[in-house]
Amino acid sequence: MQRLLVWGLLIVSGMSAVSKIQAEQTDHRVVTILAERFSFTPSEIHVAIGTSLELRIHSNDTMHGFRIIGNNVNVLVPKRRQGEAVVRFQAVDVGRYEFECSRLCGAGHNFMRGAIIVHADRQDADR
Repeated sequence: MQRLLVWGLLIVSGMSAVSKIQAEQTDHRVVTILAERFSFTPSEIHVAIGTSLELRIHSNDTMHGFRIIGNNVNVLVPKRRQGEAVVRFQAVDVGRYEFECSRLCGAGHNFMRGAIIVHADRQDADR
């Protein structure tokens, strides 16, 4: 009976250590993005791998779109003072994830681009 109790305690303590490591590896970060005059501000977002990223995108001019190329993210950003779009992005792989305006918004529409850059090292992400 004592062995069973010891094994049970070892399993429970091992599970709590694993969940603590997972919690430490998953950061949550909220970034507000302004879409206007053919640009996104900020246009580059640096995060560490494992980060849960919430993007709150609003416009100070017309309606825009926000698409992360190669992902299933494509939302409309309401025009000024009519709310915001919220996008959730899970940084599971190191790399560069390009985003762009997906709604024709004027002559400079093709310049509305940016990137989420996912780093393996947390220090590189703190730029």
